[in-house]
Amino acid sequence: MSLAISLKSEFLKTKRSPTWILTLIMAAFAPAFMLLVFQEEQDGHLSDDIARVSKDAWNFYHYQGWGIISMVFLPMFVVLMSTLLPQIEFRNHTWKQVFAAPQSLGKLYFSKFLLFQFFILAFIALHIILVGISGYFSGILNPRFNFSGNHLDWLKMLMQLGKTYVAILALSTFQFWMGMRFKSFLVPIGVGVLMSILGMINMIGFPVVDADKYFFNFSGFIVIKSNAAKVPYVLWSSAAYAAAFLILGFLDFSRIKER
Repeated sequence: MSLAISLKSEFLKTKRSPTWILTLIMAAFAPAFMLLVFQEEQDGHLSDDIARVSKDAWNFYHYQGWGIISMVFLPMFVVLMSTLLPQIEFRNHTWKQVFAAPQSLGKLYFSKFLLFQFFILAFIALHIILVGISGYFSGILNPRFNFSGNHLDWLKMLMQLGKTYVAILALSTFQFWMGMRFKSFLVPIGVGVLMSILGMINMIGFPVVDADKYFFNFSGFIVIKSNAAKVPYVLWSSAAYAAAFLILGFLDFSRIKER
């Protein structure tokens, strides 16, 4: 069985799971929040904000959405999805049938990993689309923001989101390992949520370790403008962490067949 066939099989398993709905809902949180926040007050209290946004409305709007998903919703999505996908096998007690299929452990493991990465990219793509829709309606509701008189810097936006994807690789690979390793969904979710919260506190509150070495919050770290000089190091670190976790996860997966 080829890797392509294994990957197709993994896609088919998600048809009756909540993975697609979760991806859409999680991707919609930031655009919906922004649509609610970008309100033009009639009493004039937001006049300074209106003037600031109207100079470069689309790029400003995108930057706010990028910050929200990178700091909060993308890490949260990764933690939930990395647990939800393996639970398809755990919940249906189908691991024995999966291992009995004519495919190598490598193809099985990496097809599941590639499926997980697909959903992360789908989340980012949906975010782009929904931010565009949100910005369109914000422009209708608040004409003084001048969305129609500005244009989005697509190259900059795609580069920012590309960096975010690389930055989240370390966390996604680690969480994928945890999701495949533990039958109880509470363990990977608990570890991911707890360590992400501690990392956020460490990054913006009470630093204990260097934030540029703590992979749980790499995606949020690169958004903060004062960290710009360290972004290349963080991206390379994320890729190195991801490679290490992917290898360790596969070795662990190939060692334990009874699930």
